[in-house]
Amino acid sequence: MDWFYALISGWAKTGYLPDIFEHTFMIRGMLTALIVGPLLGGMGTVVITKKLSFFTQTIGNASLTGVALGLLFGEPMEGTYAGLYGFCLAIALLMTFVKNQTRLPNDTVIGVVLAQVLGIGIIMLVVVTKQFNIHQVEAILFGSLITLTDSDLFILALSSVAVIALFVKMFNRTMLVGFNPVLAKARGLRPVFLEYLFITLMTTVVVSSLKLIGALLVLVLIVVPAAGAQNVAGNMRQFVWISICFSTISTGLGLFLSGFLPIPSGAVIVLVSSVLFYASLAMKPVLGRTSVKQG
Repeated sequence: MDWFYALISGWAKTGYLPDIFEHTFMIRGMLTALIVGPLLGGMGTVVITKKLSFFTQTIGNASLTGVALGLLFGEPMEGTYAGLYGFCLAIALLMTFVKNQTRLPNDTVIGVVLAQVLGIGIIMLVVVTKQFNIHQVEAILFGSLITLTDSDLFILALSSVAVIALFVKMFNRTMLVGFNPVLAKARGLRPVFLEYLFITLMTTVVVSSLKLIGALLVLVLIVVPAAGAQNVAGNMRQFVWISICFSTISTGLGLFLSGFLPIPSGAVIVLVSSVLFYASLAMKPVLGRTSVKQG
């Protein structure tokens, strides 16, 4: 990757790109944003259709405990992958299992598990701060360009290929399950299996984007672009592509602006996303379209 960083940095030095791209961390961050943006935009359409918005927030909150566990078990500070992915995936599957076994509403199950995750997280923070500086883990909360590494980018790119391949293949079936589970079952689909598969893919994407966006803000970016797209889309195809565009613009432009501002990258990305949402809301009466409804 060094040759690529040198190439982009050279273009910045000669004036073809803004000066901020002379820095390697900015180039790495923009690559991450351009991968994460379309992924979150596409996944967000299914998230709001299946009414799983706060599911992603629970995963984000679980990430802090995952990082703490990784550190306590000896993982390096810059790469607590086993603890982070392992704990978040376990929490996601636990919520899905409890919902399917009890048939409780999504918001009830999420509320119960969210309370437990927050409790565990507070305990783990107390334990971790006895051995590590608390500022070392704040990037997980708010997002930080500085903490992104080539390993993060490689894992994100690798997981993105797998997620995109599976998500494209299962998208129509997942949407059908979200809108009409009875019809989906009558057509020979397995709603429970598709739900577990989608939850696994969504958790992978959310966790992979935490260092850029932050655990406290990831909910906004996976929901707001899709909600904005829902305001102006006239059909399902438009819903998906507008959501992808909104999310990509939010991550790319937000990251670019964060290079000029002393503010965590995640906060700027969310602000851009919010501006796009309210712009779409203002355009809705002009376009005169009926929003794509949730399942």
